[in-house]
Amino acid sequence: MTLKQLGLLYFTVRHLKPVQWYWRLYLRLQRLWRFNTALPATVASKPLPLLPPAPKPVSWRENTFVFLNQPGSAAAPIDWNNPKQAKLWLYNLHYFDYLQQPGLTRDQALLLMHDWITQNPPATGNGWEPYPLSLRIVNWIKFLSAHDDAEDLTTLKNSLYLQCRYLSGHLEYHLLGNHLFKNGVALLFGGAYFTGAEATAWLKTGRTLLEAEIQEQVLPDGGHFERSPMYHALILEDILDCLNLHQAQACFPAASAAQIAAQACQMLVFAQDTQHPDGEIAFFNDSALGIAPSPGALRAYATRLALPPTALASNPETTLRLIEKPDFGLYVLQNTLGQLIFDAGPIGPDYLPGHAHCDTLSYELSLWGQRCIVNRGTYQYAGPERNLFRATAAHNTVKLDGAEQHEIWSTFRVARRGYPDDIKIERQPDKLTVSAAHTGYRRLPGHLLHRRTIVCSMQSWHIEDRIEGHGRHSAESFIHLHPAVRIVDNTPAAVNCVIDNRRFVIHVSAGVTLTLVDGVFSPEFGLKQANHTLILRAEDTCPFMIAYDITPV
Repeated sequence: MTLKQLGLLYFTVRHLKPVQWYWRLYLRLQRLWRFNTALPATVASKPLPLLPPAPKPVSWRENTFVFLNQPGSAAAPIDWNNPKQAKLWLYNLHYFDYLQQPGLTRDQALLLMHDWITQNPPATGNGWEPYPLSLRIVNWIKFLSAHDDAEDLTTLKNSLYLQCRYLSGHLEYHLLGNHLFKNGVALLFGGAYFTGAEATAWLKTGRTLLEAEIQEQVLPDGGHFERSPMYHALILEDILDCLNLHQAQACFPAASAAQIAAQACQMLVFAQDTQHPDGEIAFFNDSALGIAPSPGALRAYATRLALPPTALASNPETTLRLIEKPDFGLYVLQNTLGQLIFDAGPIGPDYLPGHAHCDTLSYELSLWGQRCIVNRGTYQYAGPERNLFRATAAHNTVKLDGAEQHEIWSTFRVARRGYPDDIKIERQPDKLTVSAAHTGYRRLPGHLLHRRTIVCSMQSWHIEDRIEGHGRHSAESFIHLHPAVRIVDNTPAAVNCVIDNRRFVIHVSAGVTLTLVDGVFSPEFGLKQANHTLILRAEDTCPFMIAYDITPV
């Protein structure tokens, strides 16, 4: 291992919690123990009258699975651990989300479940890893609760019982975050579904886990602490599932259930306030469409559960509006023509930055109800292009001296990272101003600081990037246009853009070099769309600025 690699490793692991170190060792030692597959004399379950959950996208069609926009065979016997498929694709295969998709018949579902049992013996393969195991447990229990009739389901229930037992001994304390949350949800479902002392222990463990993790993971402003809009939606779906389960069979004390319901409502408000006008999430950190339910689907689920209704933040016609989510770090600036979503938050918990992107002080912009300026998205969870989409240049922010904002490395690692600083807000009758800095470039020679100021007027936005520090340095500011945006004209100082027959211009300040290049946008995993990227460059002695205006015409 080189000195550079040792440095990256040190600045990564120094943030881990003691419990993460302990459980890494515990899980390694546990491999030496044989998993107990002995079942109780009777595996008995209880009826769970669950309300319909959030629908899942169609991923199974007769002889084909489609996950992450990549097809794979669904013909029996299914290759559940095909080494030619990506790890995340196989995870999705083992999740069994397709049990909740419309159009899948009961008989088709049972064939898939029995095939899984036959080809995935206990404690072997991708399907027995705690994360896919957790999702599958919940999906199987939802399905069995809706189809537990006269047919003999003993084989399925016996397998499900062992899956719950295995999960209870392999909780993901070494990772924490959304992984541990999913473990808690699965144990809560397993404990509520089965009877007996072992199931009672699962229920207690799941309840204890969730009560603690909800308090840590749901921020005061209602956002999820990993700062990914996609994971926010996934965790909100989990919480609604738990409330659904609680209504079917009381799993929490009354006071605890009321608190969880209140936090679910906060999360619903957050999702509504920070969505784009098209009703979908923004692309900050690991986020993509087609994975989590949309904010609208989550609102509909909450309505079925009779949670208090939440008011959707409207785009005012005659006034400016600033929506603040300071704990998560998002600021939504709305004017008469659209909204800009500005990220001035941390990349995530220091001990869990695996879903972080170099998107600090980036933004996304919608005009006339359509996305116009976007981050590049998340194309892969693993593979050669993963970190290209996590890089600074993949976001609408600034890169200094060719360095990354945060030292992202490997698939889910971050070494030295920056933090937001000096956030200021100013409200005036005719404009809103939000400014923030971040410390990610302090490690560079010259002790550099990037400070961004966004001014939202009634019909325009002004973005100003100030580079502070010592010495002479280079800066690049990136603007990624949505694929629907066409460029009709460009000069050294301006780019004229059209979307749906409406025009806007991006005009750069003096002393800035404007370059137009071909780019790529990934709204979903495994999907690429061609777009245009503007690169604004300047080189000067600190302090200096790059500035531009976005003005509809």
